[in-house]
Amino acid sequence: MRSVDGALIVSLCPDPIIGVDGSGVVRIFNPAAEAFLGYRAQDVVGSLSISKIYPSLDDARKIKKLIYSDSYGAPGSIEGFEATLICSDGRIVPIRLSAVVVDEIEGSSIGFFHDLTERHDFERQLQILSVTDELTGLFNQRHFYSVMAKELDRAKRYQRPLSIICFDLDDFKGINDSLGHLEGDRVLRTIGELTKETLRQNDIPVRYGGDEFMVLLPETGIHDAAQTAERIRTIFNAKCLYSIEKGACVNAKVSMSLGVTETNGTEKPDQVVQRADLAMYEAKSSGGNRTVLIKQNVGDLVQAEQV
Repeated sequence: MRSVDGALIVSLCPDPIIGVDGSGVVRIFNPAAEAFLGYRAQDVVGSLSISKIYPSLDDARKIKKLIYSDSYGAPGSIEGFEATLICSDGRIVPIRLSAVVVDEIEGSSIGFFHDLTERHDFERQLQILSVTDELTGLFNQRHFYSVMAKELDRAKRYQRPLSIICFDLDDFKGINDSLGHLEGDRVLRTIGELTKETLRQNDIPVRYGGDEFMVLLPETGIHDAAQTAERIRTIFNAKCLYSIEKGACVNAKVSMSLGVTETNGTEKPDQVVQRADLAMYEAKSSGGNRTVLIKQNVGDLVQAEQV
């Protein structure tokens, strides 16, 4: 059986392989490493320190220390350790590293680097999908309650106001019944688009369910939140093909009812949501196409105020 040249195996390996001597200078740099990191082997072999391709010298030292421990495999090796490298153009890429000491006396080692970029991108996409409503592109109810708990805690700790807008569509069923669900979906997508365009970067728009929506407004008092609610309503009436103010030539017309409330963070999420929901229903029962405010409860007193 013909012996196989180790250098040939290294050159044919589809994953980047980098070998270093005891002082950390690169001695092996295969074609896959060239393609991955953007360096030419002739420019790095014998001159580039392996620490230069890690984010910091501390990162390089940590990996060297791990190779001689048993944290990620037997002493003298490391297996499946996730880290990052810096490409020649400055890009930071995630990798999984497996390495082994090949000469204990000289301290030389060889490492196999597997690119994790696609996996990390896929994981990010899954994370985005898990908190996003597919139709509107807004956050979903699950994410709403997760963020709201944090915002309530922040409002209480720093004694800053947190406001919520709750709104849904008046006569939306008529759109679906008269024009079909595709047109109904178009109306909902319009809401997704206009809220993204209208709100500040730190505001959190949410499709709560069906045609009901929520907006969390950190660092915002109730009257400023009411102005935002009115801006949403006005833009919706101007943009939606079937809004009550557009005069569309169809029997079904749709508008918004919006409820606004404020909290100092001392309440539970459901208490604030119920109050915003109550304000929204007050707007709806008053004829719709309007915004109603309900301030935080003072004792048992709840007062509604129309914008």
